[in-house]
Amino acid sequence: MTLKAKPVTSSAPLIVGIDVGTQSIRAIAFDLRGSEVVATHRPTPAHMLDGRSGEYDPDALFACVCDCLSEIGQQVRGRPVAGLAVASVGESCVLVDERGRALAPAPVWFDGRSEIAATALAKKISKQRVFEITGLPIDPTLTLCKLLWMKEHWPDALKHTRRVLCIADWIAFRLSGEAATDFTLASRTLCLDLKGRRWTEGLVADAGIEPTLLPPIKASGSLLGPVRREVLDRTGLAGKPVVAVGGHDHLVGSYAAGLTSPGMVLDSLGTAEALLMMTERPLLDQEVVRGGYVQGAVETHRPLYYLGGTMNSSGGAVEWLRALFGAAPHQTLIDEARAEGPGNAGVVFLPHLAYAPPPAPDIAARGAFIGLTASSGRGAVYRAVLEGIALQVGRVVDGLAALPGVGRPREYRLIGGSSRNPLLVAIKAAVFGAPLVVVDQPEATALGAALLAGIAAELWPDLDAARAGIERREHVVEPDPDWVAIYAEIRRRVFDPLQDALKPFNEAIANVARTRETA
Repeated sequence: MTLKAKPVTSSAPLIVGIDVGTQSIRAIAFDLRGSEVVATHRPTPAHMLDGRSGEYDPDALFACVCDCLSEIGQQVRGRPVAGLAVASVGESCVLVDERGRALAPAPVWFDGRSEIAATALAKKISKQRVFEITGLPIDPTLTLCKLLWMKEHWPDALKHTRRVLCIADWIAFRLSGEAATDFTLASRTLCLDLKGRRWTEGLVADAGIEPTLLPPIKASGSLLGPVRREVLDRTGLAGKPVVAVGGHDHLVGSYAAGLTSPGMVLDSLGTAEALLMMTERPLLDQEVVRGGYVQGAVETHRPLYYLGGTMNSSGGAVEWLRALFGAAPHQTLIDEARAEGPGNAGVVFLPHLAYAPPPAPDIAARGAFIGLTASSGRGAVYRAVLEGIALQVGRVVDGLAALPGVGRPREYRLIGGSSRNPLLVAIKAAVFGAPLVVVDQPEATALGAALLAGIAAELWPDLDAARAGIERREHVVEPDPDWVAIYAEIRRRVFDPLQDALKPFNEAIANVARTRETA
């Protein structure tokens, strides 16, 4: 359905959302109905060192953003821009000197080089203390662990650092000259006192990092300042645009998706898949850590929290399979998979191509197909991959709901590229046994950022008003009762026990690999 908003004229101001993602950088100009006017993108410039580590050039990131904004400036032909905001990947950070220059590359968000630093941090500061303050386990991808790695390997750069900024914050800083972060990005640093909603200066100092390097924390949508004149001259943007505080990409996408109250779940389907449930308060129970779940703070005009889990290979698993099939068209594969029927092919896929996600995280886990026969065709294998993704996400949600005091979600809302795969969404509805609201906005993260920009530009007083002011395009997918029963049986009898059954074999494979590496 489409919820109508008031019409706007072609001379009305635009709002721009910038999305700095793993694969691409997007800058999209929207009108005040939330309709795209100009969409631009560039590949995210990243230098990969190996499959588990890599670096961003902070200046190259900003140059790509400016290129996208210049394209917008050319195409809107003088139409005023009211505001801009930036969403980005989390965890990565930029070291900034007193003159506002980047001093070193920014490790990619999933960089694995900080594993030794994370191990050392766990010995220096107890895991229990870290969790009680931050609500998170010590994870090598988190910003504090990256900073400790930088301190050891790039000591001169850290010595001259005056501010540490997450990627969205760095872009916003270059646009406005003002440094700040928001609660969603701060939640991915391992430096946030989750209950107190402020930096945990004592923990950061005890870890060996100067707390004054951390920027002020502001609500998403807060005003940073006007776009710098040199940026306007470089990009050709018209009007007097301001820059708003942005945030972490998945959470910013949730603003456009309408995730506004506790009990709602966002299923953000990209290369990886993030499931986030809004809550009223943090959950400082060790079951969160044991289950591999994460949590953090959110704030636009009201303070909230979220609990969530991530599956590192979701859309990535689909693209892996498509590559094996010679990049076969999505629709062709969907049509072939539909012909198989739910579970009829007898093939089951365990989608652990990049570790096992919650509720039983395991870095030694590997993906697997079972039930293959000589008659297993391309459609059967493709359907098994979609079913495996949905069944695993079902496990993530069940584990989340079983955490103390959480309970079943009251509503599911889907965003992201894979939400446009109707067969995958239908399978998910059956696995969840609940209706799914699919947000028909392929660029929800950019739209969420644009809404924040509009708030900072005083076009709307808050996020609720911004959401009410745009056309909301969404549709509901109801679960097929027959499919619900079939997938429940597959989960109970085959899928759920499969990870444990394969665990000794995966551990043996890992041991063989280690032996070969040391030989």
